[in-house]
Amino acid sequence: MKNVIIRSEQLNDYHDISLVNAIAFTYSFGMGEAPLISTLRSRAEFDPELSLVAECKGEIIGHALFSPQQLNLDGEVVKAVILGPLAVLPQYQNQRVGTQLIGEGHKRAKEKGYHVSMLTGHPNYYPRFGYKPMMFGSSQIRIPFKDIPPRSQSIYERRIEVADIDELHSMWKVWFYEANFSLIPGTSITDWISPGKGIQASACIVNEQLSGYLRYDKDTKKILSILAKDADSLISICSYLKSTNNVDHDEFLSLPLPNSTTELMKLTGKFEAKFHTGPTRMLKILDEDNQSVTKYCNEVELGKCKPGHVIWPVEFDIC
Repeated sequence: MKNVIIRSEQLNDYHDISLVNAIAFTYSFGMGEAPLISTLRSRAEFDPELSLVAECKGEIIGHALFSPQQLNLDGEVVKAVILGPLAVLPQYQNQRVGTQLIGEGHKRAKEKGYHVSMLTGHPNYYPRFGYKPMMFGSSQIRIPFKDIPPRSQSIYERRIEVADIDELHSMWKVWFYEANFSLIPGTSITDWISPGKGIQASACIVNEQLSGYLRYDKDTKKILSILAKDADSLISICSYLKSTNNVDHDEFLSLPLPNSTTELMKLTGKFEAKFHTGPTRMLKILDEDNQSVTKYCNEVELGKCKPGHVIWPVEFDIC
């Protein structure tokens, strides 16, 4: 489309950006992705030069947000961006406005030293921009409820505190550092407390010691994230969950954890590992010279390794 300027967002664009997203996303009765954008702006890593608007004759007609995110790729820290939301006003769709926003975003991200872009999106749209499908997914460790021992220790949840963050990061490393692909959580308390409605994020205290982390949806009773300092602590937290009504008491307790780590193999009792991916889970290589990224993508495509397990940042609990 002619006469379109792609530029960085400015403070006085905020309302127009919210308007574009509220109009473009009609999957619910709410404001679409507008609240997500406002929340992502509050991240320490937010870069306004990666929040792009499409302007035509003084009107904001489109918006694309690329959020910086560190990845763990086989023990190496890799700089990535998460693309989303991407929105264009309906009357300007199918006129290459989205193409211009995505192209400029990729260019800027690469210039800033980011190696890969990731998203969950339409499989018939994003591959034209170089996105590879089925590059990551979600893993579930399913423990039969009948095999979880009864609660025998003092266990409770409390609000997360700033002093907890270093220890929570250490717990994350126990379960995720060995994974071939994972998102590294941030170091601010706001990276651990969820802004999502009905989502509870808690520190788990076992015998008065910080021993784990929980994030779950109180309405659907689904666990979104769980950590523990070791396998024994994980079983203790499972025993606590079995004794409460905080999670779904189905045949299995489903834990969103990678399915092949050293600590997982220390679990006593039976469990089964499930993994799900799909064509909407996509990556685009921005830096072909980064061997870790290209190796991972090539091996996943060839079936030499399984796609990684992704726990999205807490900001995405809003959607």
